[in-house]
Amino acid sequence: MTTTSTSTIFSRVRNYEGTTPFLLNLKASLKKWGNLTPKQLESAEKALKGIQSVKIETMSEDLQKIAKYDGTNVFMADIKNKLMSYGTLTDSQVRAALNQIQKESDKKQTLQLKIPTPGETLKIGRTIGQDLKEKYGLKFNPILIDITKVLGVSPKAVKFEGKMTIKRGDICRCCAKTLTDEFSMLTGVGKLCSKHMGIPYITDRSQTERFREEYLKKVDEIGEMEFWIPKSKIIKWEGKTEIILKMI
Repeated sequence: MTTTSTSTIFSRVRNYEGTTPFLLNLKASLKKWGNLTPKQLESAEKALKGIQSVKIETMSEDLQKIAKYDGTNVFMADIKNKLMSYGTLTDSQVRAALNQIQKESDKKQTLQLKIPTPGETLKIGRTIGQDLKEKYGLKFNPILIDITKVLGVSPKAVKFEGKMTIKRGDICRCCAKTLTDEFSMLTGVGKLCSKHMGIPYITDRSQTERFREEYLKKVDEIGEMEFWIPKSKIIKWEGKTEIILKMI
């Protein structure tokens, strides 16, 4: 037996904008037949008790984005259902939902590329280096990467393919720290990083070539790595392709 007027139940069912299948079915039935059975009325009243009358046009801009989401992500479907049921969300739910919406938007805007980048080198942040360490089972964070291809570009990130650098410089090829002692400057790798790579360190200058050969072998063993890097995390990019990507 219903305690709410029939006209009120009809109105709320007709105007229901949530995602609950039962109420959506009732809405379709009401639209088709113009009426509901007493049992349907009673069930509708129970289902609507925990649901506010939600008007999208009165919501904040952020909540409207969530309410109008039409993708297939399960998390977003659940968040949208909560919003349309109760008219509000927690701050953490709003942040998570907006992040997901932005992520999907960026994915749609991602350009799939295959631009060769021979001779170009990236210095990446330590957070990304840590991700590569975990992904490829390394014992150190690779910081300097010789990129071989740009595979994709989104509004906020770039996808690369590349190997650990084989170039010589005044910083460690692995961790990018400044090299200070004679042997590390000869090899291009610090003593600790050499240990992490499993390469016996040199004890005199005559072993420099042996070390280089073993280092190149290790780089080949690790092989090509594919990784997304937020543009804000690219510390230094030496190469002409960077200029091209800024124009995309």
